[in-house]
Amino acid sequence: MASVVTPGGPLVHALRAIGTSLGEMACARAGIFAIELQDEARRGTETIAFAVAATAFLHVALVLVAAAVVIAFWDTHRLAAAAGMAFLYAGCGAASLAHLRTRLAGFRDAFPATREEFRQDFANAKGYS
Repeated sequence: MASVVTPGGPLVHALRAIGTSLGEMACARAGIFAIELQDEARRGTETIAFAVAATAFLHVALVLVAAAVVIAFWDTHRLAAAAGMAFLYAGCGAASLAHLRTRLAGFRDAFPATREEFRQDFANAKGYS
């Protein structure tokens, strides 16, 4: 009986095993990245929708309030009423920008699981060298 000889021997098998492991690791990291990318896209869309809605509603409300105040003080202090409404607009705009800035600060921590997996991969790779 003749024995079957596999070409390449143990070195080729070891290299194939390493290649397979690297491929599986890349697929796992890509899967994590894809999930996190969807989460980040959803979060970005929600933030933009919130900003647009808040801006629209606040603008309409402030215009109506400003008009009501100026009309109420038309005979006595119309200039002071208009200036007060302008300061109110400025304060609401600053508060809206501060809120958006706080929400956008959270985007700096995008893809935490993917980054942590890569950190662990590099730490493990350093341990083998």
